[in-house]
Amino acid sequence: MKKAKQIMGHTAAAPRMTKAAALLIAIGLSVPVFLVLTLVEALFL
Repeated sequence: MKKAKQIMGHTAAAPRMTKAAALLIAIGLSVPVFLVLTLVEALFL
């Protein structure tokens, strides 16, 4: 494990992903996948 970080004499908490960040990542991945699949369907089916 990594050593805990000390900031101004206090131990810093580990960074965590927020719900907003998770939502942005999910949207950021799903939109391009949707567009690629729609394009593939339009071209080949």
